[in-house]
Amino acid sequence: MSKGKPMHGMTKARGCSHVRLGNFCKLFPKLPTWAKDCGIKHQCEAEEIAEVLGGPGGIMHDAESSSPDGTLPAAYTFFSQFIDHDITLDVRSNLHGDELPTADITHLPNLRSASLDLDCVYGLGPEAMPFLYDQSQPGRMLVGNDVNENDLPRNSDGRALIGDPRNDENIFVAQLQLLFLRFHNRRIVGRTFEEAQEDVRYHYQWLVLNDFLKRVCDPTIFSYVQGEIASGNYPKCSLLDDCHRICMPVEFSVAAYRFGHTLVRSVYPANGEYPVIDLFDERFGTEGFSAVPPRLTVDWRYLLDVEECHPYVKSKAMDHLLADELIRMPDPIVGRFASENDRSLAFRNLLRGYVLGLPSGHRVAHAIKDKGYPVDPDADLCFHDIPGWPCLDKKLREKLEHHTPLFFYLMREAGVLGGGQRLGPVASAILLEVFGNMLLNCDSFLKKDGWKPDKCLGGEDFTLARLVRYVNDA
Repeated sequence: MSKGKPMHGMTKARGCSHVRLGNFCKLFPKLPTWAKDCGIKHQCEAEEIAEVLGGPGGIMHDAESSSPDGTLPAAYTFFSQFIDHDITLDVRSNLHGDELPTADITHLPNLRSASLDLDCVYGLGPEAMPFLYDQSQPGRMLVGNDVNENDLPRNSDGRALIGDPRNDENIFVAQLQLLFLRFHNRRIVGRTFEEAQEDVRYHYQWLVLNDFLKRVCDPTIFSYVQGEIASGNYPKCSLLDDCHRICMPVEFSVAAYRFGHTLVRSVYPANGEYPVIDLFDERFGTEGFSAVPPRLTVDWRYLLDVEECHPYVKSKAMDHLLADELIRMPDPIVGRFASENDRSLAFRNLLRGYVLGLPSGHRVAHAIKDKGYPVDPDADLCFHDIPGWPCLDKKLREKLEHHTPLFFYLMREAGVLGGGQRLGPVASAILLEVFGNMLLNCDSFLKKDGWKPDKCLGGEDFTLARLVRYVNDA
């Protein structure tokens, strides 16, 4: 992970090209904000609630590692991070401050294209960013360096030469970046650069929709969306701005898509030689932004179902709990002078939801229902079953049960309605609405009649594990 002060989640996007590719927006701009529903007028009031829920020792702190393992292979934790870096980058909004009006949010620039086009891999292309490409083999991506051929290309200072420097913030997302670089280099054989780029993008988009989202979303909602796409009745909300660019809803970027934080484990295996590495471990360089030593080259068999009989670790359950390491993030991640609350990713997510004017979970659930999704907006999320909940002040409990912050609502929904194995219906609808907008409004495989993944990649059964096998067989 990074060694500077982070932006919103984990790390600062050091060196990212600050080119406006779209704006942020609201999926439901007419809904009142959570703060308005709760009668919150000042940031200090929002911080108090964020501390109770997401601060150290708060409701979301998994201090005893009580959250069970889920069924999702651990590699998807980092694939979700890779996807996030491909579609969002906000360097303007602040963690601390008063609630922003909707008009200000719609002027916040998103510095990544919300189109699943792998600009994190290709940058602005071989002419604009030739340093990403192998000049000795036109059309190919640079891979490897003098320290490790199984690492990203790097300059003499160890900085990765990639389209988005955030994809070097830990060894696992860095190795995923390498996987896609190598995938391109294999697919370019017999193709022009443009043909290979389109082929790789389409396979990636298929993975996002038919592997990743199918695994993490509620199956009823996923099937409903499949049917609506097939009948031409999707998406339900238009995310195109006046310039026909896709805007990025804060309900997605600040709440629903942050479900990946609940998946994070305290330790991970890199390979058979190093089966237990702490999430933040300076000894092994897992904090990123430096060359990956050969001994830490990731063997995906330990994090993904690459081989049928090879054991692999799973992500943590999807629920309201975050690992202790994410509640007490260390100095290299947040800086020496960060407060105890600011070290907590749960606290940061909740406070950012206030600053960016998110509606409550209940408001969003009803709005999703009104769009035609098969959801129950009044589903019982069993708040009283949460350890520590009965000990909260009675007035605060009642306020939170009727006006739940969106991030907390969606994570609790996953734990109760999704059984910790999948997102609940409301979170699933938000994810599919946003990704559906991307795929249906941009150049994607959905707009190319009859496109299917290559048979040598498994055809319609193409998964992240099959991608790993294909690249490793080269």
